[in-house]
Amino acid sequence: MTSPKAGKLVIVGTPIGNLDDLSPRAARVLSTADAIFCEDTRVTAKLGSRVHLAGPRISCPAPRERSRAADLLDRLGRGETVALVSDAGMPSFSDPGAQLVEAAAAGGYAVEVVPGPSAPAAALAISGLPAVPHYFAGFLPSRPGERRRALAGFSDRAETLVWFEAPHRLLASLDDAARILGPRRACVARELTKRHEEAVRGTLPELAAIFRARGAGRGEITVVVEGGSASGAAAPEPIEDVEREIRQALARGESKRGLAREIARRSGRPAREIYARAVALEERQG
Repeated sequence: MTSPKAGKLVIVGTPIGNLDDLSPRAARVLSTADAIFCEDTRVTAKLGSRVHLAGPRISCPAPRERSRAADLLDRLGRGETVALVSDAGMPSFSDPGAQLVEAAAAGGYAVEVVPGPSAPAAALAISGLPAVPHYFAGFLPSRPGERRRALAGFSDRAETLVWFEAPHRLLASLDDAARILGPRRACVARELTKRHEEAVRGTLPELAAIFRARGAGRGEITVVVEGGSASGAAAPEPIEDVEREIRQALARGESKRGLAREIARRSGRPAREIYARAVALEERQG
């Protein structure tokens, strides 16, 4: 077996809110790295209050990650130790990282990991729902139609569901989840490890009502939802949403049989019902 080349990439987990969660090993790696590839150099600079960051910080946001691979390989080729961090938590979890790891490994360089805080793991631990098995979906789509289709695709999964959500989309996300997934137990974990950390538990409809009344507030949000097998069959997509999708598909010129199969697959409603509604809508439009 060929020995790895001299350069080394180290994946470093960083705090998700509380800087006291930076591990001694992470601090040691960051203080001695020849360079640090960062999701945002300004965010990583805040770690400077806890550890001396000697190496240059190189911006590597998601849109530029692939273009940074050449610079990484050049540094590794010179025998440098390069640290990779995201703004919070573990790189590659809805953050940049996977493409740089792939490039380093394919180039024959050692890749090591310094584990650290993780919002999905922390939210699962505090939720009171089964952590094993679970399915992590990252951020749900921001567009309403795409978000509903994604949730419909999760409806048959038996695993506990975990996703990230932005504060300004939380209520819409909970409303959609309540309609599509039904009254499953869930937890909204917000500002984990920070001063205003909270975990709000209840069914999806209850949580939607709570956040409608009080507002989503600010800060990072992780949503944990009970798996499908524990709460029975998922609720079908609301008929008004289905009819809107039918009208849009008809306007695109799709055949009634084709749109019926596709909408039935993601809405949880029978294809024959979709087809009949498509016929009725077409007749009314005609």
